[in-house]
Amino acid sequence: PNPVSTTTPTLPNPDPMTTTTLSNPDSTTTTTPLTPLSSSLKLRIHTEDVSRLFQKQKPRKAPGPDSWAQDMMSEIKKTNAEITKYREETKTEIMRCKEEVEKGRIESKAEMEKWAKSVEDNTKAQFELLREEVRLISETSVSLANEMEARKKEVDDTLNDQSDSITSMETKLKELEKEMLTLRRRSEDLEARSRRNNIRIVGVREGAETGKTPSEFIAGLLKEKLGLSVTPTLDRAHRTLGARRDGAGAPPRAFVVRCHYYTEKEEILKKAREMERTPEGRSGRIHIFPDYTQEVNNKRAAFKEARSLLRTYGGVRYGLRYPATLVITPEGGQTKTFETPKDAMEFIKKTLTPG
Repeated sequence: PNPVSTTTPTLPNPDPMTTTTLSNPDSTTTTTPLTPLSSSLKLRIHTEDVSRLFQKQKPRKAPGPDSWAQDMMSEIKKTNAEITKYREETKTEIMRCKEEVEKGRIESKAEMEKWAKSVEDNTKAQFELLREEVRLISETSVSLANEMEARKKEVDDTLNDQSDSITSMETKLKELEKEMLTLRRRSEDLEARSRRNNIRIVGVREGAETGKTPSEFIAGLLKEKLGLSVTPTLDRAHRTLGARRDGAGAPPRAFVVRCHYYTEKEEILKKAREMERTPEGRSGRIHIFPDYTQEVNNKRAAFKEARSLLRTYGGVRYGLRYPATLVITPEGGQTKTFETPKDAMEFIKKTLTPG
């Protein structure tokens, strides 16, 4: 048998980027890949095909060098044809995938553009609607502001008018108060003047005047009790208004008497004061006073406590001056006048010494 050749044939490489080196069956088969130019997928497929080729080869009994080389070349060509076919199919599949990807990209782009256009249109519509609402709100706010400003101006004008009216009313009220006070004083003065000739007699028993006219009865009573030289001339006399008091212990109603002459009225009061100073007069049943108005009586009654306290001080002269002024003259001192009971009480307690 012929010796096995050690020549290593170089097969035509279907892929110019890959070099395949073969040796005899007993030697080692080596595949050296170069830097790929297409993709890792092609290299992996090529390498698997070559490995599958050598796996199909079975060890032979020392064939001749020509037949082995021919078989090897045949197998290599067949493998190269399969690789070329697979490469074409792969390229076709890759191109189809690229086309599908490109088609998907175009469709996605179209969908995205359509969606973006829809979003843009929707956003524009909402923005326009929002702008319109903002415009309406702004117009409403401006209208309300103008209305509020007008109302504020109206209220301010009304307040100014009311303030002027109130000021005018206050001025008029003060004037009316002054005028009313003046009229009250005049009314009080007129009432007091109408009572200048009047006296009041307290303590006359109810029914004592029976059988006589009140004027005749009082004229005789005054002449008798006061010791007058002549009977006073009286215009009229009557008891105060009210129900008759005949019960036991009930005070009789007072007599209101109008003297015809003022001088006679003053004489009667003078005699009554003199009678009050005598024991008989102090123990008598009747008392004679001037007929003052109710306001004057209230003012004079306010000095009742001060007058009661002054009675306990010996040597102090005091009296009420019309309408209601308390006059106090301490023994050997200066005369003082007081318009209010408070001032009179403070003076009595701080200055005077009980006698």
